Amino acid sequence: MNLLLEPLIRVAGEHRAEAALNLPGVLAGLTRDEVTSFPALRAHQRHAWHSFLVLLAAIALHRAGLNSPPETEAEWRDLLQRLTPDYPNDEPWSLVTELSKPALLQPPIPSGNLAELKNRITTPDGLDMLVTAKNHDIKQAVMINATAEDWLFTLVTLQTMEGFLGAGNYGISRMNGGFANRAAISIAPPGGPATQWRRDLRQVLVLRGKLGGGMYAPQGGLALLWLTPWDGSDSLRQDTLDEYFIEICRRVRLSSELGRLVAHAGTSKAPRIVPTPGGVTGDPWSPVVVEKNGTTKSLTVNGSGLGYRRMVEFMFNVTKAPLQREAVDDATEGLHILARALVRGQGKTEGYHERRVPLSRKIKSGPRERATDHAAQAAHDRVELAGLMQNQVLKRALLSLFQNGPDKIKADDKESQRKAEPFLKRFDTEVDRGFFPDLWVEVDEDDPDRRDQMRGVWVRKLRALAQRLLEEAEHEAARSSRRRFRAVVRAQDRLSSAARFNDKISPYLTESPTA
Repeated sequence: MNLLLEPLIRVAGEHRAEAALNLPGVLAGLTRDEVTSFPALRAHQRHAWHSFLVLLAAIALHRAGLNSPPETEAEWRDLLQRLTPDYPNDEPWSLVTELSKPALLQPPIPSGNLAELKNRITTPDGLDMLVTAKNHDIKQAVMINATAEDWLFTLVTLQTMEGFLGAGNYGISRMNGGFANRAAISIAPPGGPATQWRRDLRQVLVLRGKLGGGMYAPQGGLALLWLTPWDGSDSLRQDTLDEYFIEICRRVRLSSELGRLVAHAGTSKAPRIVPTPGGVTGDPWSPVVVEKNGTTKSLTVNGSGLGYRRMVEFMFNVTKAPLQREAVDDATEGLHILARALVRGQGKTEGYHERRVPLSRKIKSGPRERATDHAAQAAHDRVELAGLMQNQVLKRALLSLFQNGPDKIKADDKESQRKAEPFLKRFDTEVDRGFFPDLWVEVDEDDPDRRDQMRGVWVRKLRALAQRLLEEAEHEAARSSRRRFRAVVRAQDRLSSAARFNDKISPYLTESPTA
């Protein structure tokens, strides 16, 4: 199962049927823009596979002194083989080899004793980093007819994305702590995975030497971490590594039993790489959060996912990931922000999140710094206005309704809060659906008066949404109450007055005659 020779990876192309390629063939197909998807790749594995292919290509090109990728399978095979000159039989690129030699993403076992890896796993989804099926509609250990590429994608995901999972099961270095995640945010150009791969590869080559802060080996550092034997007792220092190293975090070996692949996994006494404070490793896809005390940490996405509030924070409040910054050779139309994260918790998975946000025309054309500052202010203003409409207008009206129109609302009443929660979530969902398109309409407008008018149009949409949700709540409220009429009237009055007397909302409620 030599990935340099055997066509084990299925790809789909725009003008051709599905085909199976080897690893050099995949890289050549990406270079020629002939790959539109990987049919066997699951959603949560996308970034792991993408970053693996980008970093692998960048390492190979750098070591060969090339500035652009070749277009043929033979040339890519030669580049990859030159990364492992001590292995003429391509063991480091094979899924199964002798235990004393490296296999793809599987370090050699110094003792040669497979019994050291005590956990025997018969399906790739049993080895995968998903802990639970929550939010995935995926159950574990059911891939009984798995192919070699299923094991490949699982190995890449586990070894380059996994976090801490109990004693002896350490995670990767490219995240802020064992229960964090390797979030990825970048600019996405128009097109499919091949276009994204070429764009990120170009930028990674340009950025070489600028991301590690001097922590990595200046030349000749270890790039493919599975080449080095690992008995689980030692950790590698950053100053011995290549800046774009492809890491491994677990001791795993595949074997073949009666023609089927089986995994053997073991624990370790130490993480494979000495941890970096805050997980700030120079990962090209990782934004950096600066704390109030000046310390830094790599971005972690929490269980709330990638809603509009979080995306505004990731786009404007953190130090952008290197690949999140626009490049001079990026397309002038059709750019998106692409955000991905598999959210992890203690002993559980809290969901895979992926979102694309189209970029404003003004941000894509100069002067970019001023345009970005204006967009950031507009985005924050709108997040604040949406929050006020949700929590100080709609919520108060809902609590009043579900408390039967009291003279004084009990803000801490759990029963009415429980009844109000679905409508408040629905409000957020509706706002999220059009938040960025509406924001860019304002940002792209040159005239300040027109921008203010467009802001007003949007706020009045929020007010109408709150009104509609309150009416829906009225229909769902208990009809047997003798105070129902009073509850409805008072709820409507509180919705209207809360909006009218809010200092930040009220200026936008009167429609301009020129709007």
